[in-house]
Parts: sequence; structure tokens; C-alpha cells
Amino acid sequence: MLIRQKNLDRIFIQKVLFLLILLNGSLALLQMALASTIAQFYQQPAVEYVLYITALAFIVMPWITVSSNLLARDMNFKSRSQVDFIASLLSSITALSLAYLGFGFWSLILANILMIYTKAIGYNLVYGKLHFPIWQLSDMGAAVKFGLTIMSTSLLFTLFMKVDILIAARFVDATQLGFYAVAIHLALMPMSKVMPLVNEVAYPLYAAIQDDDQKYKNTFCYILRIVTLFSFPFFYGFAVICEELVVLILGAQWQPAALPLQLILLTIPLRIISNLFTPLMKALGYPSTGLIHVSFSLTLTIIAVFLASSSGIVAIAATWLLTTPIFFLFAVYLCASRSKISGKAIFSAALPPFIISILMFITLFTTKKWLLIETGLISTILIIIPLGVLIYVGSMWLFFKDRFAEAIKFRL
Repeated sequence: MLIRQKNLDRIFIQKVLFLLILLNGSLALLQMALASTIAQFYQQPAVEYVLYITALAFIVMPWITVSSNLLARDMNFKSRSQVDFIASLLSSITALSLAYLGFGFWSLILANILMIYTKAIGYNLVYGKLHFPIWQLSDMGAAVKFGLTIMSTSLLFTLFMKVDILIAARFVDATQLGFYAVAIHLALMPMSKVMPLVNEVAYPLYAAIQDDDQKYKNTFCYILRIVTLFSFPFFYGFAVICEELVVLILGAQWQPAALPLQLILLTIPLRIISNLFTPLMKALGYPSTGLIHVSFSLTLTIIAVFLASSSGIVAIAATWLLTTPIFFLFAVYLCASRSKISGKAIFSAALPPFIISILMFITLFTTKKWLLIETGLISTILIIIPLGVLIYVGSMWLFFKDRFAEAIKFRL
């Protein structure tokens, strides 16, 4: 809300801070109230004290949220990244030191608390102003609605990302579930590292140009073209050699995770595109778009995974191939209906790298079968990677040369 607010003054910031204190304070009290019950459920007495200690994080979260959003509004990502680096470094040193001194699992918990408090201090220092709450809620209805929508979306998205494992745990044995969990972790790792950074930059950028229809349309399509240019070949190329990489890095005992990993990897680019709509819709004042989309996606995933679970982890992974295109099309529909960006513009940006990447995948997969017979595992990987780069770059340069020229000159 702070990022997209057009006329931002000190009073509004103080009111938002008060709302955040109410929210985080309520969550802290709820966590502490449930600590004993949760510890009894897991039959781990130490969990109660862990929940008491981690509740300390809620004390400073309002100041982290306000200062980080104000820095993002000013597009001051350099200072934020410097604070994040210092916080991570201090946390890592603390965790290692406490572990060496015999603190066990408390090493990670206390180190994480330190990282949060370091960010709270650092963000406010680099921003240069420490705000204090003003105890009133007048004219804050829109902010409350916006915040509750974003919070609900985040909670449902967290459940959406875990629901397949939660359902599968009732139908498959622990070993198979472990293979599936590893496949998901490996497939989502690049996306989970990159997309938060992209969306973090995109949101204040869109918010600054929210009143210029043509400008935000051009900016979104430009970002979409750049992201798809690299994401499709990366994940489709990864899918070709994922089995060999799993065996080489993790060992032959993890080979059953390869096919689920391959199926999931083929869906990741479409999930990335779907996530690109989120900061735009928030900036334009439609945060409910994300809530509607994740609610639909969660419902469909529950149905699909429940039906597939009895057939094993490959069938569960295959549901990603079935449901992800539907999620993507629904996201395009929501975006097109609430913004000035047409579905045609979105498909025009995504189709060229998608088509070339599909052709690359088919060519490499066919070639790999022959190479594995004639050569070894490592030799196959060393041949497939440069061959994939050659096929993709050559084809894109031949048929869509302007996309590479645009990427070389990339700037926002």
C-alpha cells in the first residue's frame, strides 16, 4: 500500500505502522497461545520454547515492512541489498559459532532472529527516518482491505505450494514422497531465488507509472519478453539432462526423482509468467486478482492431486502438466480483463521462445538417447549443453533476431 500510494505523507505512514503493529501483535499472541498445544501435538516439549522465542520476530516486523517498502518506493534497492548481505553474514557467523559451542537447533533459530533484527535496524538507518505509530484508524479502510487481501493471498499461496505433498503423504510411502519432494525442490529452486527479486523491483516500477496506460503496458510486455527469452530454454534444457544430473550429483539412489522432476520442469516457465502478473495487478489497485487466481489454482490442484495420488508420484507430477496451462490461461484472462494489456500482446511476447524451446527439447532428447549409448554420462551432459545453446540461440537469431537485440540493450 505504501508503494502505490500517490500522496504519501507522514501521518499515513504512521497509521499503516499502527495497523502492522496490531496485525503482528495479534499473530505473536496467537503463536504464543498455541505454543503448548502445538508442542503436545508433535510430542516435542522444546517446540513450545521455540515458538515463544520466534514470536520475538513479530515485534520488529512492522518497522521492517514500512522501511523496506519506503526504500522500494524510492527504488533504493542497493541499500536494501547491502543491509540484507550484512544481516545474512552476521546470521551465518552466529549460527556457526553457536553450533560450535553446542547450542544445537537453537543455533539456527537465534541466528534467524538476529538476521531479522539486523534488517530492522539496517533498513531504518539507511532510510534515515524512524517512524512511530499514530493510534488511529480513520480513513484507513482501503489500506486495511488491501493488506488483508495481500495477507490472505500469501497464506493461500503458501498452502498452494505445499498442498500436493500434504495430500500425497496420505497415499504414497515415505520413500516415494521423499523422491517427489526432492523433485519439487530442485525444479522450483531457480524460480524461488529469482522471481522475488524480479517482482520486488517490478512492483514499485509499475506503481510509479500506474496512471500511464501505454507506459505500464509497454514495460510489462518488455519484462515478459526478457524473462521468457531466458526461462523457457533454461528449464526445458534442464529437463533434458535432469536425470543425468540427478544421478551424477545426488547418486543413482535418487534416480526415481528424475521423471517427476522432468515433468515439473516443463511447467515452470508458465508459472513464472503467471507470477509476473502479481506486481502489476497490485500496482494498478487490483490485489484481489492474486487472491482469485490462487484460490482457483489451489482448488484445482487439490482435486487433481487427490485423483492422481493413488497412481504414484509420476502421476502426481503429471498433474502439473495438466493444471499449469489452465492456471496460466486464467491468469492471462484476469490480467487482460483488468488492465489495458491484451491477451494477444501477452501471447506474442511468450510464443517465440516457447516454440523454439519445444523444438530444442525434442531435438536434444532424441540426441541424448543415442549419446548415452555411444558415450558416457558426463560426456553426454558436456555435449548436450552446448548443443542446446547452439540450437536455441541459432534458431532465435535466425527467426526472431530482434528479441536478442532487445535483450542485449536491456534496461528499465
